[in-house]
This record gives sequence, structure tokens and C-alpha cells, in this order.
Amino acid sequence: MAALAQVSDLRQQQRQHQELQLSVQAQQRLQLLALPLQKLSSELRQRAEQNPFLEYAPALLETSAGSFHEAAVSDMEQADNPDYFNANREGFGEQRDWIDRQAEQLRHDRRLLLLTEPETLYRHLETQVLQQYAPGALREQLLYLCDALDDDGYLRQTPHALLAGWWELHHGQPPRAAEKDITEAIRLVQTLDPPGVGARTLAECLELQVRADPAYAPERDLRRRLCHRLNALLTDPPERLARTLHCSPEELKQALAYLRTLNPFPGRAFAGKPPPEPPEVTAVRLSDGTWHARCYEEQLPLFKVNEAVVQMAKSHIRTPEERGAVAELEAQARLWAEAYRERNETLRRVAQLIFDHQVDFLESGGDPATLKPLLQRDIAASIGYDESTISRTLKEKMVHLSGKGKTLPLKAFFTHALPSPGTNGESTVSEQHAKSALKKLIDGEDARSPLSDQALMLALEQQGIALARRTIAKYREQLGIPSTRERRQRL
Repeated sequence: MAALAQVSDLRQQQRQHQELQLSVQAQQRLQLLALPLQKLSSELRQRAEQNPFLEYAPALLETSAGSFHEAAVSDMEQADNPDYFNANREGFGEQRDWIDRQAEQLRHDRRLLLLTEPETLYRHLETQVLQQYAPGALREQLLYLCDALDDDGYLRQTPHALLAGWWELHHGQPPRAAEKDITEAIRLVQTLDPPGVGARTLAECLELQVRADPAYAPERDLRRRLCHRLNALLTDPPERLARTLHCSPEELKQALAYLRTLNPFPGRAFAGKPPPEPPEVTAVRLSDGTWHARCYEEQLPLFKVNEAVVQMAKSHIRTPEERGAVAELEAQARLWAEAYRERNETLRRVAQLIFDHQVDFLESGGDPATLKPLLQRDIAASIGYDESTISRTLKEKMVHLSGKGKTLPLKAFFTHALPSPGTNGESTVSEQHAKSALKKLIDGEDARSPLSDQALMLALEQQGIALARRTIAKYREQLGIPSTRERRQRL
């Protein structure tokens, strides 16, 4: 019985704990805040598909007639000034009307997207085709073949199969409908950069690169013939292969050494690169010298409540159940639309605070040595948000420096402060500035007597930068600078 009493002994205990409960709107805002532009567009499109009261449309620059690549190339061809797109976007001229200014800004934005888009093999080839060939059936067929290349840059399909796909694409009535047209188009694709692209075999790929070599060499014919005799290297001794190619063993050896420098997979240079995020924020320098953060509507997708659809749905309500369903969908739609608006405004406000602090960095065009110490918690304290919110805002967000021709991540504007003597802990020396000063000292040292880490530490102290010797060694490794002994041995 005593054991049973112990087992059935129940007690009540009181415990206190804190738990953060976020509202639905706050959760939605944080969810959108952490998404970069490309993922954001996908998320908004999905939300609009799930809720009939939400209206979604891609960014204006994504819906231009034709591809924006073609429009951007056309802009460059029509521009009188070749440096037109490198000029500052400020002040398009007071004498121009509003429509002209908007059209000119759109051309700038198209060019900006073209510069920041990932350099895939197809985009690289597409730009060349659009520049070299006039609109028409030939250009269209060349782009069709460029799209048929695999990741290695090879054209694995036969001309007959490519022609069948060309007929299917045009519903049985294609222009340039003969196989000789496809063969001619393949030959033109093989003249594009990078050399070797559009080849059907390894031998053809190497031969195309030999032909494209601008430096004339008497051995070019031997190299071309060797491209189609590589399999003989597995069965024939070098002496027999040399006799077959009518050359000496030494000439064969040199030709093989040259072929080893070629790229058997020309398309792989464009594969595996993570696509950079397009810039959502543009840093614009005004005439008074201040820098403003601007988010252009043309770069952001349209996402809002479709009031006409909401009113139409309300006018067809017949039962209380329908009224409740419509009210729930409307509330969700308005919450998502407001979360999207707040997300964009938060990004702009955070970027503006960063620009106000890093004016020198902006003026220098992104020189790390001009960075002032700035932490995410400093921005969080200024704007009244939690530091985690600032971290989400900065995640994978890019900013374009207008007039500087650079696109940088927002996180590049932050750096830690280093202790400096006589500042009572309030340092104005950043980590990037210290690295820049360290590199400058080493670049200017006497090569016959390189500076030791101790000497570098004393020299930096004279510039107001207090660093420990181990910190100097760490910075040297990060900058790829060898030790004193290794620098002396190199001499």
C-alpha cells in the first residue's frame, strides 16, 4: 500500500516562463523581409495563386516587349554616346517632358539588370547573336540552337533532330526549313565566344579552338589533324603516330602540349555560379551632396488587393458561410499586401540609415578603407527594431551605387571598430581601414629588409591603430601576405 501511495502521489507546481508571441501580421512581415528579390517574387506569386483577392504582376522590367536582354542591347546600339549607360542617372534635363525622363530611366534600369544578371552560357551567346544579327528568321534559329546546347557547350542532337524540333516549335510552318539551313546555323554558332562552343564531338571542339587562335603558327595544321587522331595515342606509339601525321616526334610532343592548354568543356566556365541578386535599392547622390536610398517601382513586383474582385465577391454573397469565407480571404489578402508594403519601406529606411553613416564609403565607390565602424545593433537602435529584424533586412540584399558603376551587398557597409588609444573605447577606426593601412605599410617596405609583425604593430600605433601582434598575423593571412621570413626569401 505504501508503494501504491508513492506512485499515486500527485503534486502541483507553479513555474514562470516567458514566451514571445508574434502576431500573424508580424510573422508575415518577417517572412517577406528575409527574402531576396528573386525568392520574393516566387513567394508573392504563390500567395496570389492561393488567394483570389490578391493581384500579382512581375516587375515592369520583366514584362518589357521581348526579353530585356534584347531591349538592353538595342538601347546600346542606338545610343550616340558609348559611355551613356555609365553616366550618372541624376538630372535628365529639365527641358524634357515626364515621358522622356521615364523612358530614359527605363533604359538605364534595363542596362542595370543586364549587368547584374548571372552570366549563363545562353545569355553570353544571346548577347552576341543580338548584336551581330538583324531581327529575322536567322537570328531566331541561332537563338534556338544556343538554347539546345548542354552545360558543357556541346550540341548533342543531330541536325535532323534539331530540324524536327524547329518544325514543332513553329507548328509545321517554320522559316529556314531545310536541313542545310540548320547546318549553316550550327556553323555560325560555332564562331561565337567561347571558342569550341557548338561542337558535336571533342575533336571538333578542340579543332574549333585551334582555328580561333589569333596567333598564326605554322603548326596549326598539325594541331588540327591531331585533334582527330587523339584515339591513336592509346594504341600507337608516338613514333608511329608522328609518321602518320608527317611530323617529327618533337613536333608531335609540342602539338600535344598545346592541345592540353585548350578547354574540352567550354560551357562549364558559365556553370555552377550562384546567380547574384538584382539590386533592390539604388544609392543616388543628389546635387546637395547627400545620398538617398531609392527603391524603383519598375524593379519590384506588383502585389496588392484587387478591390474590384473583392467588391464583386461581396455582391454575390448569399449565405452566412459565404460571408465568412469572403471575409477571411479579404483579411488574409490585406495582411499580406500590408506586409509587402512594410517590407519594402523597412528596407528603404534601413538602407537610408546606412547611407547616412557611410557617406565616405559611397563617395569612394565602395573602397573598404573608407568604411566607418558600423554594427547591425547600431542600426537597430536607431530605427527601434530588434537586431534580428535588421539581420533579416540585410540578408542577400544588393544596392547599386548610382554613378559609380558598382553593385554591392548591403552587408558590405558594416565593419567592426578597433580600439584606438585615447578614445575611451569610442573608436573611429574600422577593421577594413586597419587592413588597408597594414597592406600599405607592407607594400611600401624595403624589399631587402621586410617589416616584422612587431615593427608593423609600432607603425600602426603611430597612425592611431592599436593592434596586437597576433591580430596583425591574422590580418596578413586574410590578405594573403606571407610572413617576414617568406617575404625575405622571395627576394
